[in-house]
Amino acid sequence: MISRLAAAQSCASHWPPSADSHILPFSTPGPSTCLPNYYRCSSGTCVMDTWVCDGYRDCADGSDEEACPLLANVTAASTPTQLGRCDRFEFECHQPKTCIPNWKRCDGHQDCQDGRDEANCPTHSTLTCMSREFQCEDGEACIVLSERCDGFLDCSDESDEKACSDELTVYKVQNLQWTADFSGDVTLTWMRPKKMPSASCVYNVYYRVVGESIWKTLETHSNKTNTVLKVLKPDTTYQVKVQVQCLSKAHNTNDFVTLRTPEGLPDAPRNLQLSLPREAEGVIVGHWAPPIHTHGLIREYIVEYSRSGSKMWASQRAASNFTEIKNLLVNTLYTVRVAAVTSRGIGNWSDSKSITTIKGKVIPPPDIHIDSYGENYLSFTLTMESDIKVNGYVVNLFWAFDTHKQERRTLNFRGSILSHKVGNLTAHTSYEISAWAKTDLGDSPLAFEHVMTRGVRPPAPSLKAKAINQTAVECTWTGPRNVVYGIFYATSFLDLYRNPKSLTTSLHNKTVIVSKDEQYLFLVRVVVPYQGPSSDYVVVKMIPDSRLPPRHLHVVHTGKTSVVIKWESPYDSPDQDLLYAVAVKDLIRKTDRSYKVKSRNSTVEYTLNKLEPGGKYHIIVQLGNMSKDSSIKITTVSLSAPDALKIITENDHVLLFWKSLALKEKHFNESRGYEIHMFDSAMNITAYLGNTTDNFFKISNLKMGHNYTFTVQARCLFGNQICGEPAILLYDELGSGADASATQAARSTDVAAVVVPILFLILLSLGVGFAILYTKHRRLQSSFTAFANSHYSSRLGSAIFSSGDDLGEDDEDAPMITGFSDDVPMVIA
Repeated sequence: MISRLAAAQSCASHWPPSADSHILPFSTPGPSTCLPNYYRCSSGTCVMDTWVCDGYRDCADGSDEEACPLLANVTAASTPTQLGRCDRFEFECHQPKTCIPNWKRCDGHQDCQDGRDEANCPTHSTLTCMSREFQCEDGEACIVLSERCDGFLDCSDESDEKACSDELTVYKVQNLQWTADFSGDVTLTWMRPKKMPSASCVYNVYYRVVGESIWKTLETHSNKTNTVLKVLKPDTTYQVKVQVQCLSKAHNTNDFVTLRTPEGLPDAPRNLQLSLPREAEGVIVGHWAPPIHTHGLIREYIVEYSRSGSKMWASQRAASNFTEIKNLLVNTLYTVRVAAVTSRGIGNWSDSKSITTIKGKVIPPPDIHIDSYGENYLSFTLTMESDIKVNGYVVNLFWAFDTHKQERRTLNFRGSILSHKVGNLTAHTSYEISAWAKTDLGDSPLAFEHVMTRGVRPPAPSLKAKAINQTAVECTWTGPRNVVYGIFYATSFLDLYRNPKSLTTSLHNKTVIVSKDEQYLFLVRVVVPYQGPSSDYVVVKMIPDSRLPPRHLHVVHTGKTSVVIKWESPYDSPDQDLLYAVAVKDLIRKTDRSYKVKSRNSTVEYTLNKLEPGGKYHIIVQLGNMSKDSSIKITTVSLSAPDALKIITENDHVLLFWKSLALKEKHFNESRGYEIHMFDSAMNITAYLGNTTDNFFKISNLKMGHNYTFTVQARCLFGNQICGEPAILLYDELGSGADASATQAARSTDVAAVVVPILFLILLSLGVGFAILYTKHRRLQSSFTAFANSHYSSRLGSAIFSSGDDLGEDDEDAPMITGFSDDVPMVIA
């Protein structure tokens, strides 16, 4: 069979050979005649009849595509075709001289370097813009000058965002500063970036504790150049930066400031102990442990005391965790408490303790005995070895899951001897038990015990929280099932650990109703059947009324390069035009574009064009004032499969051929090329063979006895892109044996064994036929000569024939032969 590659040898010499395609160009002369069902090119090569006028040049000189009927969907070039230049399906660029497909002519994109393909194109409108407006290059729209280079695509041809410098399109805040007030809030201020469109941009605050690598985000929902942070830990060093968010585009910055949050109110001092000195009367000695979290530098302690039955408290200062209260009444019951002081003010008070001022009377601490403990419980017994009457006990359980807070549970009991079981504890957690006795003489000193519960500590939940409207926060988390969770929230860090609001649920999600225009801290933890570790806190800024998201965003129609989307306004029956921002994120190319849509309709429909066939996109719609967004993900329709996939067998390889996708897919970029895959059914293996920008591909080293399935599809330029449907061809013509080259050699030998004998028999038959004809010719010549001589007249010197039996001299019409001999040519009239 004649190879299609041989039919295009003269033009193949300038095709760049590729390592992927494995094609080696060569040239062979064409035959003088072609087999039936083949077409002979002007250059002498042969191609199949079905390849004539099929839309691409199979002959080197293009003669198979001459004088063909014009296709309805292909526009011929306006300039005449010249041999060696562009064919009738291509447009010729001048500087430099290159050929592009005709469908790229006047498509709005400059494909020729000199722009000739977009010159003299029909204009769809004669729009005239005012002096303060910018006219799009396609003449289809006018936009205000402030929308030029604002980061959004207002022109359909994207000309409003061409040739824009980084200074215009990358917005960075300037002069970022911070101040702190006595309440502990931090106020950030900055300057607006130059030419930033304030109507469609907001600021986001990023912060992290010095030493941490992860930035946390606080959405301000505002384009104001200041914000107040209420959610930072006190007395902590932070790095803070402010970034601009315009629709879907975040203008990143590495500029940040370092700040130190104000000191907070300290926790309560721990383990207050009271005693009486032996040598003095009317004196109480007190000492205590510092707070677990001071939230700053402790300047001093305030010690307050009150006589039993009095509502008045007296106070004194202590420079350390020790004090003496003097000049007290003897045999009188006093109550004492203590608090730490920072620059922020007086912190929480400790537990109050009581003691009676009786000289030499000492109250001993109680005895704590641990009876048993397990994963979620412990049992203990309290006794008092003294003749002092015990009225009851106070027991505190302390534990900590993280460094933010020490937690406590307080139990009050009556009686002199107590056995108690404490439940709802957490596995593998260290608990501190402190207890003191209440007597008629006052409170005893503290007694301590420590115990570690058995088992494995459960993991902390992982919390996500976001505002869904002005007053609702949607919380979701992961964690164990069949437990009860507690959701805790507050507007500041200190309130979150001291006096949070809370609610419970047995689910893994909950919508919490909060106040408007606030920023909240949320955390979640298991509360039943144990008090589990808490999640990390999440900051949520409530959405202002004017920044609700569009509703019910969905896809109406999906094409190869376009998508029709539809959504509803954030609220019913808008009384004015709403400006929507539509962001298109290309998930494969990692690029994005933004568009503006104005409408006061309750339902809005919009068409997105200039998408990639087989592309993956994330569509985001929000109000132009940077409201909360609605989003969907779509995949455009992929390109169709190449047509007329054929295979030709050569001596040691096979060739795949197909038609160019550009003939029927105007969205196909020929520089993309094709991918070729092969499936070997015998070995159940799929292999990627390579890619090519040509319409043929050489495949070698096929195994005999194997069936192959070849697929050709538009090449994917980026990972995970669908791009094109595959054209599939099953090839099972290889016989059994070692490999394809051996099969081809065997086939050549078999053909020679048949053809050579046939040619010999034909030549032998021709030789015998010529010999027989020559013999018959000589016999006929001899017979005719003898017959003529028998009628020869020596008198006349000629042979005379008559139509009658007797010839007479008067018979002038009789035929006559004159001068007949072997040496003279015979002429019969």
